[in-house]
Amino acid sequence: MNTCLTGGPGVGFADAVARLIPRPDRELFMSTKKTPPARDLKEVRRELDVIDDAIQDLLMKRTELVVEVAEAKARAASASGQGSFIAFRPGREAEVLRRLASRQSGRLPLKVIFRLFREIMSTMTRIQGPFRVDVFAGGETLAYWDLARSYYGSSTTMELHDNARDVLRRAGTDASVVGILPAPGNYVGGDWWPVLAMGGPDSARVVARLPFLDIGTEADAAKALVVTQATFDDTGNDTSLIVVSTADNVSEASIAARVKAVGFEAERISVAQTRDGGATRHNLFAVKSHVAFDDPRLAALTNEGPAERAVVIGGYANPVVIAKDGE
Repeated sequence: MNTCLTGGPGVGFADAVARLIPRPDRELFMSTKKTPPARDLKEVRRELDVIDDAIQDLLMKRTELVVEVAEAKARAASASGQGSFIAFRPGREAEVLRRLASRQSGRLPLKVIFRLFREIMSTMTRIQGPFRVDVFAGGETLAYWDLARSYYGSSTTMELHDNARDVLRRAGTDASVVGILPAPGNYVGGDWWPVLAMGGPDSARVVARLPFLDIGTEADAAKALVVTQATFDDTGNDTSLIVVSTADNVSEASIAARVKAVGFEAERISVAQTRDGGATRHNLFAVKSHVAFDDPRLAALTNEGPAERAVVIGGYANPVVIAKDGE
């Protein structure tokens, strides 16, 4: 079957199925609630086959639409004098997953829905242009590799690195690279983030957090941040990461007070020191909102306080949170 779906923004799955499936099968597919409890096994399997065919047809149509999107992006990039575009849109992906979560019901775990759609999204990204993933695996752990595979697909090219700086270098020099790094903390690989504070507006930044589904029964699961040259978009429910750098003798309490005074609702989540030309303390704050890279409050931190530098290093759409999942 190679049927073309058309329709406006309100067309849902039931409408799509109605256009794809012949009427006799459509009535079978759409009337499951009216069928008697006991049915012939062959009849049930035929209905499953109808559903599988409809899913495949919709995926093929989705692919056609993604190719149209890629062509439109390429034309826009060419018109603006850019040689290429970045297909990876983590903000858009977060919005899609949130919408799916809001309508999910029944025994099928939401984690499975997310895994299926993450596979689809990653494939569609590769269709639009080059896309690869570089993963930190220091400390002899493959937890970040597992996260990367779960979120960026079973067939996406991936490479392991035992040094976080290697991942940052790849992401900063190649727009097609997505880097997976540990959430900041006092453990192997968790001190990589000050490097981003030294970059310019076109360098790599944090754009997502993994996993995107927080399940109460899996509170101890590994967490990672995604670093790439894609944009950190405002999804309406975000966490921004800002680095406030000071001289080594400035107290952490005074910096925290100043961050609050300029209007940031923030929590300090990590501290690091560097000694390039003098001791500098870098304070990493998680802000409970989307903060633009040119937010005037950043300038206020340096103009009217002890901070020597205050920059946004990106952020992420806040994950979906559930107590337990399906089954």
